[in-house]
Formats: sequence, structure tokens, C-alpha cells
Amino acid sequence: MPRIVRQLNRWLLFLILLALCAFPFQNFILSKLKEGSLSFSFGPPSDDIVLLLYSNTARVGRYLVPLAESEPKAAPYQEKGETLVPARFLADKLDAELAVDKSGRTLTLSRDDAKITYSLEAGKVSIATPSGSKSAVSVNTLPVQKDGVTYVPLRPASKAFGRHIYSSDGVIALTTTQKAPKQEKWNEWREELSSYLAYDAFGSYAVKMGTSYAALFHSWEDAVNYAKQVPGRRVTYRGQHVMWDPKKPAPKSIRLNGAPLILQLPELPRGCEVTALAMLLQSAGQKVDKMELAKNIRKDTTPYEKKNGGIYFGNPHRGFVGDMYTFANPGLGVYHEPIAAVAEKYLPGRIIDMTGTSLDHLLWTVGQGTPVWVIHTTLYDSVPANAWVTWNTADGPIQVTYYEHSLLVIGYDEQYVYVHDPLGRRDRITRAAFKRGWEQMGSQAITYTKTAPTAQAT
Repeated sequence: MPRIVRQLNRWLLFLILLALCAFPFQNFILSKLKEGSLSFSFGPPSDDIVLLLYSNTARVGRYLVPLAESEPKAAPYQEKGETLVPARFLADKLDAELAVDKSGRTLTLSRDDAKITYSLEAGKVSIATPSGSKSAVSVNTLPVQKDGVTYVPLRPASKAFGRHIYSSDGVIALTTTQKAPKQEKWNEWREELSSYLAYDAFGSYAVKMGTSYAALFHSWEDAVNYAKQVPGRRVTYRGQHVMWDPKKPAPKSIRLNGAPLILQLPELPRGCEVTALAMLLQSAGQKVDKMELAKNIRKDTTPYEKKNGGIYFGNPHRGFVGDMYTFANPGLGVYHEPIAAVAEKYLPGRIIDMTGTSLDHLLWTVGQGTPVWVIHTTLYDSVPANAWVTWNTADGPIQVTYYEHSLLVIGYDEQYVYVHDPLGRRDRITRAAFKRGWEQMGSQAITYTKTAPTAQAT
């Protein structure tokens, strides 16, 4: 067979195979076109900018981008009615030059004939547009620096750079068109960007109205007070676990039955913290005992030493200090950070370290049916000043007391806070005494949520 015939046969076979492979795809395309569910767009990609308050990620055109490459805490927020955004992000995405004058009095964003000049000393912004018009506008807050990032009010950007600003429940869109986005688009953006909220920067307590985020707060009380201003708002922990709901007020009294009372003695003379944690985890259905937790808790192995007139020992914030199993050797205990870390291994994504919160928050949590692990004292009240000693640790000097003790809060009424005591000595403490002792020990508190969280982007 001539060589040219063989080549033609190969090409013919290739075309037949190509047609056979393309036939199913062709039918799929035709069916979708008939249904009207397949469309093609050959226009240029959009460069619209979409922001969500407190989200460290924005949508720019088709892509998700961080607001600051070097600072994951950077996110837009509101102050005095102004939305503040990182100046560097705004300049980059609007193709503008960013400059600060040598005197440090003004910050300028410029592109071609457009320019915004922010005064760093007064609430004034000068705007020059490509058409040649110049104007000055007042803003309610000055540019501010947080965590090494400079923020500027967003509002002046629309006039100078020809953008239209639209907003809906915390979502802000800077578009090149005069047509406002449809509601489905707002919902899509909100769901997408809410996975990137900068809780570490603005606070773990999120005030929500439906699926919309109104604000983030570091303290539960501030979040609740803000939520109470508008009916229907709730407070959640990192957007998922409800921590206050006007539809679920705390009862005047409650005493939970789901947590077992476990004694630390005789096995763990200094093991009150892991024993109270065993009660907490067992109330959540985890089959774990105090001895397993004693083995798994993080340890600070710094040896006890007296020198130069001072005491050198471990840091209970880092791990258990000393010997948990006998009083024959030096020891103390452990604080909330290592306890939360080991608890997380048994209830991943469900442990909430409430340390630093208020007694009202603690009791509200108990009132919703969940016990709370706390650090208190063996005096079941505050400890006198002469009962505190100073240790030198690898992290610097700290004050500790040998009266430190751990309890599980299981209830309350108007007079008492009810507890499970690993020493078995008390089942109730007056509200006033509980508050004094608990707050003196740093308001340390850990609980869990009844349901596991949904997956979130990181």
C-alpha cells in the first residue's frame, strides 16, 4: 500500500474517532441550549470590587483576594458611619498610586487626572476628577492605622475614580455600572465572603440578623447590648454557635443533671482541673476519664528551683505545672489554654473558651443546658493578698496562689451558683462569693456547643 494511502487512512481513522468522542458532547450542548440553561459570555471580565464588613477577603472581578497579603487581620469595618478599608488594597485594585507626603499630614491616591487627598489631621478629603472638577468633602473619621495597616474612608473613592457604591446588609460593591446588583448576587457574595471573617482582629462574638452580620465584638456584653437595639438580632460565636437569642431567655433557676460528679482523690491530689474537665466531656457523651486526661494534658516541665531570692517554676498558661499525682513533689495546676487544647481533641470544633467573659454570660450558657468548666479557689471566694506568690517563668514573672481550684458549674438560682466540686466539699456557692473568686482567677471558663460546626474556609 502506497505511503500516502496509509497516511490518509490514519487521518480518516483519527477523524472518525474524534467525531465519535464529540458526538455525546454535541448532544449535551444542544440540549442545554434548547433548555436555555447554557449561556456564553465573551465580554471583558468585570473588575468590580465586593467587600464584606469584617471579612479579610474580597471579590475583585472573578477572583477572591486578601485585603492585605501580610496581615490576615486586615478587613473593612465601620466607624462613625464610615466604612474604612486598607488604603494599599484600594490603591492596588483601582490602579492608583499611593503616597504620603513628607510631613505626614496627607495621604493621596492618584490615577491619571483623578486624585483623592486624605488629611491625616482633620476630617477633610480633597477630590479631583478626570473631568477637571475639584471638591472637598467631610468624613466622620480620619485615616487610621491598625496592626500595621492604614485604613481610609471608602466613600470618596466613588467620585474620584468613577465607581458607584452600593451596599446591602454589610456587603459593599464598587461597580463601574449604575445598575445596582440583584438580591441573588448580594446573597451569593455574603455567603461566599462570610467564610473569611477576621474574628481574631474584631472579636469572636458576631451579631447577626438572619444570615447577615451586623458587627463583631470582643466581649459578649458589648455584643448583646448592640443586638438588643434591633429586634431579631442574635449573638453567635464565630458566626455559628448561638450565644444569645432573645427568643431563648435564661431561666430564673436551673440545675443540670447530665454531668456526673467525679472526685479527684485519691489518684489525683492536684488533678482538679482534668477531673472537672472529665465531668464536662462526659456530659457531652464522651467516654473519657480523669486519668486519661491527666496523661494527655500538656505539661510545662520546668523544674522547681529557688535561687537569687526568687522562685523559678513553670507557667500554668503553657501546661500543667509540677506533679499532679502526689504532694510529695512541688506542683500547682493548669489554666484554661491547655485545658481547651486537650478538650478540643475530644470535641473538635465544639469547644468554646469563654475566658474573660462575664458572670451573666456564664449563667446564660448554663441556662441553655450546657455546664461550664471554671477556675476558682478552695476558699470558694476570693483569696487574700498574702496568699499570692510570684514565680519567675520562661515567659516572665507571674502571680499564683496555691488556693487555685477547678469546678464545674451546673446550675444557679437567685442566691446560689451550683457546682460539681472535684473535692466533694461544696455543691453551691453564693453568687457574690462565686463572682469574687472566679473573677480574681481571671474569669477562666470553658464550655462546648451541642452541635458540630459547619466547614469554613481558612
